[in-house]
Amino acid sequence: MNLRRLLFSLLILYTLTLLFIEWKFSQDVVRHFFSDIQGVVLHYNVQTPFYGINTSLSVFCLWSVALLFGVCLLCIDREKDRRAYIFYLSQVFIFAYLGMDDRLMVHEHLGNLLKVNDTYILLTVGFIEIGCLIGFGNVCQMPAKARRALYTAALLFAVMTVVDAKFPSHLLFRLSAEDLSKLWSDVYLVLFAWEILKYHLNELKSVK
Repeated sequence: MNLRRLLFSLLILYTLTLLFIEWKFSQDVVRHFFSDIQGVVLHYNVQTPFYGINTSLSVFCLWSVALLFGVCLLCIDREKDRRAYIFYLSQVFIFAYLGMDDRLMVHEHLGNLLKVNDTYILLTVGFIEIGCLIGFGNVCQMPAKARRALYTAALLFAVMTVVDAKFPSHLLFRLSAEDLSKLWSDVYLVLFAWEILKYHLNELKSVK
């Protein structure tokens, strides 16, 4: 079994475990694993192992995407591949911010500060990302695996958005569906960035 299959197997097991916890116990119990991390975490760790683990995994994935695109910047010629350079740089900033937002609840705090619905702040970031993909991403020329990962991530993000907006808050599996689809979306974003980096690394190998 290769590493990718092993990681996906573990992620599937993790997903099924949290779904089982919500089904067997309650949404309140499983919420500890999906909760945003705030305040003094040690207090919760004593009572609830793996408190906020889903948030931690999401943050790790988002910052991994930023890091992978940062490495991509080192693999291209800034002058010859100007569009790619701008795109990769934008991805570093966007996903570094999203990871920070997920960890520190930035959009919630900004929403309170600006007296606006915090959802609009994330939507703004989403539109910026779409603009970067359309304007500089050259999606059609990306490796096929990268495109598939990107489309899958977008689909899972759409699932998360629909569940969040339309499903009753206390519906069974509603919380798990929302947060797990978000995590899976983040994982596919890591694959998206990784496939692009692999493409550039293979290009560099062929030149040598």
